[in-house]
Amino acid sequence: MKTSLRFIILIFLLGAGKLFAQDALAMNFVGDTKTTNTGNAGLTIYEFKASSMDFDLSSISKDMIGEHFLGEKIASKVYLLESKYTYQVEIVPGNPQTKTVIRKPAIYDAVQKIERHLKKSIKKGEVSIETATTDFNKVLDVAFNVLTADTEDFEKAISKTSDVKSLTSLFTKQVKLIF
Repeated sequence: MKTSLRFIILIFLLGAGKLFAQDALAMNFVGDTKTTNTGNAGLTIYEFKASSMDFDLSSISKDMIGEHFLGEKIASKVYLLESKYTYQVEIVPGNPQTKTVIRKPAIYDAVQKIERHLKKSIKKGEVSIETATTDFNKVLDVAFNVLTADTEDFEKAISKTSDVKSLTSLFTKQVKLIF
């Protein structure tokens, strides 16, 4: 009886120790997001931890991607965006029809709006291809790196943004990726 009681207490203490260790780690972890309010006209800077996408991009072949008006590198990133942000779910088991589900739809839709706007701006001659490529590359980098981060404040800022130019500015100038 005494040995089984000691054994139960030992198991409980080991489990509680792991739980407390995880809590201590979570409290000491800085987190993925940091919001800073700068003095420049009240612009909020969103900081996210970032990682390189070179491995993911190298695994994409030219056969998998289509053509893009901003070049092959952007085409690879757009393909990667589609594969990371969307997935298929069966509507009913046994039925071949599927439904597309979008992770973080506010961010995904914002990227799609920016892409359409840049395409129209290039056709009208308002923006050069180099500027559009640089801006959209930054937008895609931000979209990839915020997929797993806590983006509640960032998504609220996206929903408050009314036009596409300020949306592009939000992604390119108000987001800082920390590598």
